[in-house]
Amino acid sequence: MKCPGMKRRGVALIAVLWLVAAMGLIITGVVQAVRSEARTIGLQRQALVASALADAAILLAIQGMDAQKTELPITIQTIQVQFEGRISDVSVRPLNGLIDINNASALLLADLYHYAGGMDPGSAQALAQATIDARQTKNVKGTALGFHSIEDLLRVSGMTYDLYAKIKSLITSDLITASGRVNPMAAPLGVLQVLSGGDVSRAAIFAANRDANPNLMDSSFFKPDHIEMTTSDSLQFQVGIGMPDGGLLSKAWRVSWSTDPRSGLPWHVLGSQQSVQRMRQPNN
Repeated sequence: MKCPGMKRRGVALIAVLWLVAAMGLIITGVVQAVRSEARTIGLQRQALVASALADAAILLAIQGMDAQKTELPITIQTIQVQFEGRISDVSVRPLNGLIDINNASALLLADLYHYAGGMDPGSAQALAQATIDARQTKNVKGTALGFHSIEDLLRVSGMTYDLYAKIKSLITSDLITASGRVNPMAAPLGVLQVLSGGDVSRAAIFAANRDANPNLMDSSFFKPDHIEMTTSDSLQFQVGIGMPDGGLLSKAWRVSWSTDPRSGLPWHVLGSQQSVQRMRQPNN
């Protein structure tokens, strides 16, 4: 026959064991939370440092262009700068290499929605007209609203997030003076495909020859009403900065090459954006 005291001691022992197990789980959770928070803080610090380095590189590239007093580029150029012992390549792209949603014709917008967005021709034409109607809508002062950012395109009736995601890297709303046409010398491949009526092969050949041997370029297959071989006073400066964890921060400034009334500088920044590409962590 078991003693009541032994039974109580057994119950107490089980309670202690449960308490120890619970404390172990709590401590493990706290340790993991601290490690996760420390990692997050470390990644944020890396991104902040990389962002500052990117800003410095872009600013040096802008100052270098201003000091040399060279003509604004008609095609994509690369400026090499050095800061804090780091050499960075800053790409300079005239923004008229993108499709200007504030001035593009209905035909060009329809081609954008059709060839880049995957819409059928009829729907693309209808959305192109809706886009023009939206940008021409007047405010209480009688001034056309226009699009102040490319995200404003989402207020157009019929525009979807899926379609916007497909075309957002091909469009701009930052051109100060614009004709609504596109400079193919500064256009990314996606825009070239739109200009060529969806001819992916010829667009790729043009891009390769433009970057390697401009004398071999053939632009005759582009729709003439869509293109212009001119530069722009609105430029995009972009640079990539590698981070200690193997990730890459990409930052871009959109700059108008005209005097800033506030600072007196011969340029002013229209806006900036950045993205961070992290290294994929191996599965445990």
